[in-house]
Amino acid sequence: MNLCNRGAWSVIALSLVGGGAAIGACGSDPGATDTAGTHPGQGGSGGVTGTSSSSGGASTGAGGSTTSSTGSTGSTGLGGGAVGGAGGQGGAPPPPTPCTGHPLEIVCSGDVAFTCDVQAGIAAQQPCGNGVCDDGVGCVTCLPGQHSCYGSELRECDTNAFPAEWVTLDTCDPKKEVCNAKAVACVPIAPIGGTTPTGLYYKYARFTAANSAFKGGYDVDSYGDRLYVNRSGSFLDEYKVELVDSDGDGALEPNQHPDNPDAPGPVEERILTFVQTFAIPELGPPNSAELFASADRVHWVVGYPSKKAELWEYIFANGVATKIADAPPPLAGMAFLGRDEVAGVWYSGVHYERTVYSFHEASKTWVPEFKYPDLAGDHMDGMEVVTDPNTGVTYVYVSDMTSDFIGQYVKAHGGEWIQQNLFKYDGVGDMVEGMGFGAFDHFWVSGYPEQSIYEIGGGDLSKFTHR
Repeated sequence: MNLCNRGAWSVIALSLVGGGAAIGACGSDPGATDTAGTHPGQGGSGGVTGTSSSSGGASTGAGGSTTSSTGSTGSTGLGGGAVGGAGGQGGAPPPPTPCTGHPLEIVCSGDVAFTCDVQAGIAAQQPCGNGVCDDGVGCVTCLPGQHSCYGSELRECDTNAFPAEWVTLDTCDPKKEVCNAKAVACVPIAPIGGTTPTGLYYKYARFTAANSAFKGGYDVDSYGDRLYVNRSGSFLDEYKVELVDSDGDGALEPNQHPDNPDAPGPVEERILTFVQTFAIPELGPPNSAELFASADRVHWVVGYPSKKAELWEYIFANGVATKIADAPPPLAGMAFLGRDEVAGVWYSGVHYERTVYSFHEASKTWVPEFKYPDLAGDHMDGMEVVTDPNTGVTYVYVSDMTSDFIGQYVKAHGGEWIQQNLFKYDGVGDMVEGMGFGAFDHFWVSGYPEQSIYEIGGGDLSKFTHR
């Protein structure tokens, strides 16, 4: 994910007592020029009051209002808003990259070789294509004694050839096997990790049609201070979410929660404002066509229940939807979508298999990566890919539908997946019907059966998502 995670989230500007200074966080004012990619916005409706939940009860956020039916006029809606780029606060350290801590070295992230300059910045990068990346060397065809997975193919480096080349040892069945280069075998897909929680997270805002501008729908993603929701399979709604210094202490504290020992205090209020709707007939069903939003476009996957795995892209500026990949899935259709933006890899998953797949660009196939255990939630219904802004490590997060757990997985050196953590929400939550990540460095979930959008994060989870 883009650091300042998935673009800069913006907040309500506040006047401090006696100072009158505006507070911002990691982004630009909606009315300022967006230099990292924009899309045209229509005049938005007025800010609508949202609610923030906590163990002590819900507090009401103060937002602008539209003109009422009685003729009284509230504050005006936002104008043609642009999705903010990765602005950053003045003086904030740059986000980590594969070169961080490695001046004048060649380092690998996936199959991409990065050449680092004297200040540990990226001087050049080279995708290795059909080759492999060797730390300290860069892109090579293969190394003596080395084994690798090329999609579902298990390969061995043949050093008797000149130059050295890969030879295929076996082809794994993607319906039931995963390629394991370390074990030099096609290994049966089996759940990885346990069901004992290792950390906590918390619930913050919850928006419904009754308490906010939310129009309904399922499947959500976020970029900067924007939320995008698939409504009815034909309409993509864009919202702006803002954080308010409702406790009056002069600070904006997205992780503050009365139960959070790392950031104790009342939950600060959030305001949800409807911005505009994009009519996109190609959107898939609104409970199984997860979104991935970026500055100037949105991607989604169309699969379940039609047993497909189409990857689509919609450009905000020209309003054109394009199918960019159409690969048959190993099992049922794909329903989730996330992207490792460091390695350039798409991830998806299958509801009842609880299996996460990656899209192997070279062979145009979906390849099984790992399966996670039953989290007492009937089936898988949430997945996101987030890069830790402090370490540069990319994690895949998964969630069942009717439970309150988020599993955190990482691909270790050698290609094996491990469960890093299992985070639990300490309280009563909504069912999950799609999950995204972005605003306030938190996860955003579309709730079921009541159509809602709610925000989760903080606690132990924030150590991997919040700078």
